[in-house]
Amino acid sequence: MLPVLLLAMSCITPTFTGVSVDVIHDNIDTPWDVIFTEHGTGYMTSREGILYHMYNDTIRQILQVSVGGGEGGLLGVTIHPNYTSNNMVYLYHTDIHNGNTVSRYIHNDTGIHLDKVIISDMPSSLYHNGGRIQFGPDSMLYVTTGDAGNSALSQDIDSLAGKILRLDADGNIPHDNPFPDSFVYAYGLRNPQGITWTYNGTMIVTDHGPSGILSRAHDEINIIVPGGDYGWPDYIGSESGPAMHPPLIHSGSETWAPSGLVFVSNSAIPAWEGMLVYGALRGEHLGLVSEDGTHHDILFEGDFGRIRAPVLHPNGTIYVITSNTDGRGDPSPNDDVLLRVSSDPAILPEYQSSAASLWDLCRNHLIDTEQLQTGLKYLSER
Repeated sequence: MLPVLLLAMSCITPTFTGVSVDVIHDNIDTPWDVIFTEHGTGYMTSREGILYHMYNDTIRQILQVSVGGGEGGLLGVTIHPNYTSNNMVYLYHTDIHNGNTVSRYIHNDTGIHLDKVIISDMPSSLYHNGGRIQFGPDSMLYVTTGDAGNSALSQDIDSLAGKILRLDADGNIPHDNPFPDSFVYAYGLRNPQGITWTYNGTMIVTDHGPSGILSRAHDEINIIVPGGDYGWPDYIGSESGPAMHPPLIHSGSETWAPSGLVFVSNSAIPAWEGMLVYGALRGEHLGLVSEDGTHHDILFEGDFGRIRAPVLHPNGTIYVITSNTDGRGDPSPNDDVLLRVSSDPAILPEYQSSAASLWDLCRNHLIDTEQLQTGLKYLSER
């Protein structure tokens, strides 16, 4: 069982951001994903094959699954849209020898039990396994898959690699998928690890660019449309080709390695409402992107190391997983950690709307970042 930590410390970042950050749990071995139920309980995966259940400020191991090799493991976790009545939990786990799988479990008073394999034999590799799973506004299950180290597969509609897949909750192909008798919803992706939906149901996905290959980088945040081609391996960044969909934004020659992604709605952080928030692994930051891609804020750069994923809690706060123990980070003695980001309590409720207005002014380029920080600090001292 993982040791329990109750609000271990408050982590005040060097730059005043108008939010506060608390460590909720520490000493977690390679966490990858978190999902919360409407009642605030949650599940967290570890790449080591461990599924944790979170209740209030306690956390305990409830399942160990077999995973096989490479940078994969137990990755994405999500819950059925009718979780409160059926207690169904979905897990994405990788195996370089037997392919990647999404399985459904039932978690009730008798424990957690395998119910059904939803999809299996997805291409797997040491690297590029994708791994995020989420139910969309249409109650369909979406699965992100990597190119499994073979970039040509991303353009092959008959392969499940380098794709966004769309299934119903039982693992069947929906009749309105864009390609007949195919799970494929979108293609031409390299290693997508984040997926979310905006207010109007627009799907947004993060994708890792080819870091280290001639310094090409060009990590992407993409607006996904049914049947869309997102270019890999033929096009990256702003490059364009026939019928290819360019990204909302990309990192250029810089590497972010964006992983988890969330669209902030009904938030307890007014300044972040309506923003896309992603976690950056190599970039070691939390990124905030406007829905139209015209504004991009970088927060907490280097403060917590590699950031795997932000997740929206039902109470409107944002939970964040770090990923410093994955073999590529520089872990501190307490890594990895689960963080909670909330509105800075120093900014009184009557000034929260003013703080949100300052963020809007900055995003519209009417004030600069330094003026934003000065204004937020002033409101915190009122």
